[in-house]
Amino acid sequence: MIKKISRRLTKQEDHYSSILGDISHVIDVARKSATRSVNSIMTAAYWLIGRRIVEFEQKGKIRAEYGKELIERLAFDLSARYGRGFSVRNVWQMKAFYLA
Repeated sequence: MIKKISRRLTKQEDHYSSILGDISHVIDVARKSATRSVNSIMTAAYWLIGRRIVEFEQKGKIRAEYGKELIERLAFDLSARYGRGFSVRNVWQMKAFYLA
């Protein structure tokens, strides 16, 4: 009787381990896919931010009259609004990314 019960528990544990593994795989694949999607979207967003900065600064001119003040002000305001990720250095890099 004890052998039947322990065999049943072993089979149940095997089935449980199987479904747990399957579900874990689905979650892992979904998370990796979501990360790739978010990275692609954010890359496009940073390029667009750089584009808008260049267009605003230059207004059709070859070179901008001012840039440092605009970048610093944008970095300050964007950081206040959105938190990390919008330091002066990062905003300069977004502009450079568009120009590249």
